[in-house]
Amino acid sequence: MATLIPAIGSSAFDSTGERRLAERLEQKLDADYLLWHNVPIGPKQTHPDFAVLHARRGLPVLETKQHQTPTPPHTPTPPTPQHTTTASPCSSP
Repeated sequence: MATLIPAIGSSAFDSTGERRLAERLEQKLDADYLLWHNVPIGPKQTHPDFAVLHARRGLPVLETKQHQTPTPPHTPTPPTPQHTTTASPCSSP
């Protein structure tokens, strides 16, 4: 299990997507990974969502985007066809 800095309980996540990714990374990565959430990086002190460090594999920086599939608009159910029988007048011979 990876180490998340700061721990999930003390992190302020911007979205549920960030929290879910933090939980997955912490659970699924091996113990030799270090994860930082919302830490300032570089000369401009930007705050990416995650920096993942592994001594041999490098340092990927992740930005999380949460996407939800939109609910399609309500489509009314087409009416059931009504079959009606009409009697035509009979003509007498």
